[in-house]
Amino acid sequence: MTNLMDNPQCEFKGPFDAVQYYVPRIALDEFAREHEAKPISTLKWSRDQRDPFLSTLSSVLLSAVEQDPTTNQLFIDQIGLSLLAHFAQTYGGMRPSERVSSGGLAPWQERRAKEIMRTRLASNLTIADVAAECKLTPSHFARSFRRSTGVAPHEFLSQLRIDEAKRLMLTTKLPLADIALICGFGDQSYFTRVFSRNVGTSPGAWRRARSEG
Repeated sequence: MTNLMDNPQCEFKGPFDAVQYYVPRIALDEFAREHEAKPISTLKWSRDQRDPFLSTLSSVLLSAVEQDPTTNQLFIDQIGLSLLAHFAQTYGGMRPSERVSSGGLAPWQERRAKEIMRTRLASNLTIADVAAECKLTPSHFARSFRRSTGVAPHEFLSQLRIDEAKRLMLTTKLPLADIALICGFGDQSYFTRVFSRNVGTSPGAWRRARSEG
């Protein structure tokens, strides 16, 4: 961990791969306030200690960005919130207050969140966008949404997209490439990967099986 206020200077020699995270002070302050915790003065890390959780999360993040950063935006946002929590608690020593509510969304907030995701399947929707409509911070919204629905926001949105794709494949003769765009998958290859992973078969095979039945 390096505090940019110290004007750090580094020199790297030879080829290497690296992922750098920049954690804004305002993000740490907001996270601490939301959890009724003391402000985090700095992030401290023993450089000789490996962080397996951070390594795993970084690999997942890189994979999501490489696949399609637009259609994966809610998932990327969710990873960002997880990283912030990890940095604050593991390296900032933050301890959330026991008084912080463990409840989910209010009924109107859950309805509004689901409505936004249904009507904006193909848009570059972020957790911050949905959270603002619910009058919550992104981290509070993500946590409360999971408690209310049992799934993370990006998982809920992905299922909505798959359900809409199924509907279009059954009721229209649109090419799969067009259905992928309409449902917010970005392109047909990404649509095929997500659909196959969740349904167990490719969109083309799923459509043929139902047209022949």
